[in-house]
Amino acid sequence: MRRLLLLAVLALGVSVWAATIQFDPAPVPLKGTFRVRVAGIGAETGDVVVVNVDTGELVRVPLKPEGGRLVSEEIYALRDCDSIPEVARYVLHVAVGDVLAAATELEDGLSTTTLVTAPQGLPELSLRAWDAARNMWCPRQGGHELSPGRLLVTVVDPVADVGCDQESVPLALALGDHGTQLDLREEGPAAGRFSAEIELVMEPLGTEVAVKLLHQGSELLSVTARAGLELVLTYGELAVSYPLASLEASLELEPGGAEDVGCQILIRVAEIEASEVRWFLDGIEQAERGPELRVVRSEPTYPDAIQVIALVRQGALWDRVQTSVSFVPRTEISFVDAETEERVSGWTVCSRPIVVKLAQVYDDPAPRVWFGLLGPGCSAREIPLTPQGEGEYLSQVILPEELGACAGDVLWAQYKDPTCPEDVAYVLLVLR
Repeated sequence: MRRLLLLAVLALGVSVWAATIQFDPAPVPLKGTFRVRVAGIGAETGDVVVVNVDTGELVRVPLKPEGGRLVSEEIYALRDCDSIPEVARYVLHVAVGDVLAAATELEDGLSTTTLVTAPQGLPELSLRAWDAARNMWCPRQGGHELSPGRLLVTVVDPVADVGCDQESVPLALALGDHGTQLDLREEGPAAGRFSAEIELVMEPLGTEVAVKLLHQGSELLSVTARAGLELVLTYGELAVSYPLASLEASLELEPGGAEDVGCQILIRVAEIEASEVRWFLDGIEQAERGPELRVVRSEPTYPDAIQVIALVRQGALWDRVQTSVSFVPRTEISFVDAETEERVSGWTVCSRPIVVKLAQVYDDPAPRVWFGLLGPGCSAREIPLTPQGEGEYLSQVILPEELGACAGDVLWAQYKDPTCPEDVAYVLLVLR
């Protein structure tokens, strides 16, 4: 029993102190450093030869004691196109997939092998915008508004940078529901940075505003501008979105959205100071480019609605706003019988009760009427009106004889639109 126990201890001793040689780390990352460690030997010095089996290149590196082992100095695993750091004493040129072998003559010879693998690391995705005032690229954080202009997209991905040729990586771009792919070119053979310049543009397209992405003058994407539009950049599992900056323009109508045919309506861009405005009436572009447009409709078409669209620019930003204008028939005025509301025209007797009737009053919320007798005297007076329905008003009852009128006098009534001097209605009635 004691003999078996002794044999077990001896076997354990042999296992603990058996000589080993290994790469650290293993496998070896491209563009990284590694050491060779030798353990389980009694020697205090020595050297190790490290060979790139695929190319035949080798380096001989001294071993020095460290923590009970012999350890080599750092060895750099670099590509032919990588710059060599000043502190690097030992360099082995490698490529992904190369086999490395390490051997030492210590302990009657020890050796081991490992592979070169792609470098590890998480990718980074960034965006910069060109600031013409400062003549420099400025970083833009995701979630912040993005204005039209030159943009530089950059991906840093150690895993994708393995060869000495300038490589490319795919980047997905999206504007709303439209998407495309753009290849980012490596900035140099060993840069590990992949970039491309694009341009974000807003411009009129008919009666709409188009948002476009351009690359080297060619169109990548084009969508119709709308609220909430975002630019989304996606690389692998990384996705960054940038809401597009927008204008908040509006249109003001003076005097309002409805006016008599032949009367003028002033349409004005409000809320912002516009650099340029493109006006469209019923889809037809107008020559005016300023912030105001005057509209007059003289054709006798009732009712007549016009769609007004304004494409408003401020700097590089555009906005689309619209409204409608209605041109209504001119106001009509007449004398009518106070009881039957039948029209009284030509002549009437002095004792007949009559009222003034206004019709087609669509653009004046508080119409006013004056009446009196024709002649040198100042008999004009305002008469109160009562609304009767859409666009219709009736005055108080008028008894011509109470005005001192008699046969041969002429009674008159008149309405003036306060917002349109051209809209004047009057009527005459001869008394007998």
